[in-house]
Amino acid sequence: MTRSSALGVLATLLLLPAIGAAEVPWTFDKTTPSIKMQETAKSGERTHVVQAGDTLWSIAEGYYDEPWYWPSLWSYNPQITNPHLIYPGDVVYLSRRRAPMTKRKAITFAASRFARRQYTPVTLARRVGYISARDYRESGVIEGSREERAMLGTLDEVYTRFALKRCNAVEKTTVAEAAKAEEEGREADLEVAGPCVRDGDRYVVYRVERPIRHPHSGKTIGYKINFVGEGEVVNTRREIVGMVLTKAHAEIGRGDLVTNLFEPLTTVSPRPNESELVGTIVDFHHETVATGQHSYVYIDKGAAHGVKRGNRFEIVWRGDGLRGSAVRDIKQYPDEQIGIAMVVEAYDQHSLAYLTHSVRELERGMAAIMPKGF
Repeated sequence: MTRSSALGVLATLLLLPAIGAAEVPWTFDKTTPSIKMQETAKSGERTHVVQAGDTLWSIAEGYYDEPWYWPSLWSYNPQITNPHLIYPGDVVYLSRRRAPMTKRKAITFAASRFARRQYTPVTLARRVGYISARDYRESGVIEGSREERAMLGTLDEVYTRFALKRCNAVEKTTVAEAAKAEEEGREADLEVAGPCVRDGDRYVVYRVERPIRHPHSGKTIGYKINFVGEGEVVNTRREIVGMVLTKAHAEIGRGDLVTNLFEPLTTVSPRPNESELVGTIVDFHHETVATGQHSYVYIDKGAAHGVKRGNRFEIVWRGDGLRGSAVRDIKQYPDEQIGIAMVVEAYDQHSLAYLTHSVRELERGMAAIMPKGF
């Protein structure tokens, strides 16, 4: 090819339009700044639109000559949830955002978290593994079985000695029969029976885990228990009562106890308090040093004091948040409501309650107040 023809081909190529230019990858021009700053038309705030390859580190280095300023840059941009993941097109604010121009006050004070609350929704409460001291004393004990083995299960027959009397041993005649006999001038052998054991009665089989004691007096008010099964009475002709194990959640053996059957779940609705009481949190159901919302606690006020299912106790606290009760003039500090406990079951001298609300941890020995009308 002659020189003149080569120059003609080159001129022709220069006149042709560029082909495939859009397919050429974009690269940084190291001779010009790679970061451009702009101000938003609305607020005049300094911003940067992220380009491919940008990081908070590189943006901080480009604007402030200090890459270690990137945490502050991140703090100006709460919309960036991960500082390692920013994408082209994202808007990065280069300084702290300006407060919107409104007529409202710059600072708004919220209500105290200790503010007294009264509303408590209906609660589906669980009957946890617990038995009162009275029910424990009236429990029966498995002394033997028909089966020739130590560990027993479903459909095995056991022999149980009850602390309660058998109904057929105390109900010698009915009240109606006694009244009729009195009208006819005859003597009636009438004995009014309290709780007693009869054929067909159903019971829970349990074993004791540990006693629940009052933190101040040390008196035992009940026991934490483990449910191991259920049984039904089939033979009360003798003092040793025959029972069939209808359910076994674990191995059942001689020495295990039986008590009245109760429903594991119950719906509890708030009930206005008819009287005012001051009690104490005796213990927690779970083995913890402190407890909080959705836990179960024991309070040393029960049915004998007028407590009913659905009544609510305010858990109150006073003192200094840092030093606790180790302050001068503790009696002069205001009472703060830190929790609400709704009674699930009212026993004779104490109650099992469910914590529907708390704003801080609760400890054993804290005051539980049942205000009238609450």
